[in-house]
Amino acid sequence: MINREYDGLDRSVDVRVSRLRKKLGDCANNPYRIITVWGKGYLFSSTAWD
Repeated sequence: MINREYDGLDRSVDVRVSRLRKKLGDCANNPYRIITVWGKGYLFSSTAWD
């Protein structure tokens, strides 16, 4: 296992989610497919493709 220090400023997951939203056609201002749960992470909406 590689030990790395985390400075709290790594935004790589946010960038990935942003790119994924763009590919899925999810609106960045009002997302309905990938929902941001503040302080926790991200959530896929199971009803977004119905």
